Amino acid sequence: MDEKNFLQRLEKIRGRRELATTDLVSILDLSRDEVDLIFNLAAEVETFLKGEMKKVPLLKGKSQMSFFMESSTRTSVSFELAGKNLGADTVNINVEKSSMNKGETLLDTAITLDQMQPDIIVMRTSFSGAVHFFARSVKAAVINAGDGMNEHPTQALLDLYTMQKFVDKDLKKKKLVIVGDVLHSRVFGSLSRLAKMFEMDITVSAPHTLIRPHLEAWGVRHEPNIEKALAGANIVYALRLQTERTAAAFVPTVREYSKTYIINAARMKLADKKAVVMHPGPVIRELDVHTNILETNVSLIPEQVFSAYCIRFVLLWLFGNKRKHKQIAKRLFKA
Repeated sequence: MDEKNFLQRLEKIRGRRELATTDLVSILDLSRDEVDLIFNLAAEVETFLKGEMKKVPLLKGKSQMSFFMESSTRTSVSFELAGKNLGADTVNINVEKSSMNKGETLLDTAITLDQMQPDIIVMRTSFSGAVHFFARSVKAAVINAGDGMNEHPTQALLDLYTMQKFVDKDLKKKKLVIVGDVLHSRVFGSLSRLAKMFEMDITVSAPHTLIRPHLEAWGVRHEPNIEKALAGANIVYALRLQTERTAAAFVPTVREYSKTYIINAARMKLADKKAVVMHPGPVIRELDVHTNILETNVSLIPEQVFSAYCIRFVLLWLFGNKRKHKQIAKRLFKA
C-alpha cells in the first residue's frame, strides 16, 4: 500500500472524530465508540506495518518521550518503533541516570520534562497512581504504559483487539477466564474493565490469596478450581506470578502454584474446542504456560505483540495533537 492511499484511508475511517480525553491513564478514559474507532484504525494500519515502507509523516515535527521507571521489552519497543514510524522525534529517558536518583521529586521531573515541550510522554512506573499525578502536571499527552498494580490500558486494548481478530468480532457473552496473580496485576485492572465494556463473561481462577478484595463488584466471578473455571472457556488469559511484587509470599511455593494453575494441553481440553491462550508477557515457561501450548497455534501470544504495535501506532497518532488543548492542575505556590 502506498503512503498517499494509506493516509487517505486512515483519514476516511477517522473522519472528524477526536478522542475526548487528553491523556490515556485508565481504560475508562475511553468510551466504547472510541475503542471501536481505535480498533478500526488499527485494522487499517496492519497491512501498512507489514509492508516494506513503514514510515509516514503523521507526527512529523512532534516529540515523544518514553519515561520508563521499570524494565520493559514489548511495551517500550512497540511505542518507540511506532513513534519513529509516525515520524516523531523519540527520546528514551534512562531513569537510573536521571535526577530522581539525586532526590528530585516526581513533580519536579514532570515540570522539567514538560518545559522541553514534548507532545507525548509514555510512562511506566511501579507506583500505582503516579501516572495520574504526572498527567495532571504536564501539558504533554500522557499515555499510561503500566502503573504499579493499577492499570495498563494499552495492553487491554491490544488484547481485546486480538480477541476480535482471532475469536469473534462480537465478544458479547464469550467466556474469558483469567488465571493467576490477579492481586498484583495491572493488566487485570484494565482488561477486566474493558472486557466488561464488551459484555464478556469473566471468571478469575486463582488462590484466594491472589485475588482482589470485593471482586464481585468488578462483575467478575472467582472460581479457585481451575478445572471448573476452564469448562467452556473461549479465551484463557494467563497472568505471570509477579514475584517482583512479593507474589511468591502469597503461595505455599512457586512450584506448588505452578502445578495447580499452569496452563497446559491437558487443561485446555476442558475449554471450548476452539479456545485460545493469551498472556501479556513476559511468559515464564513451565510456570505460567507450558511449552506444549506455547509452541502451538492455540497460543495467540505472538499475535498480541503485533497487535500492540498496531494499537500503539494509532494511539500515538490520536494523542499527538493534544498538547494545545490540555489544561494542567494549578500548583500550590505558583499560579
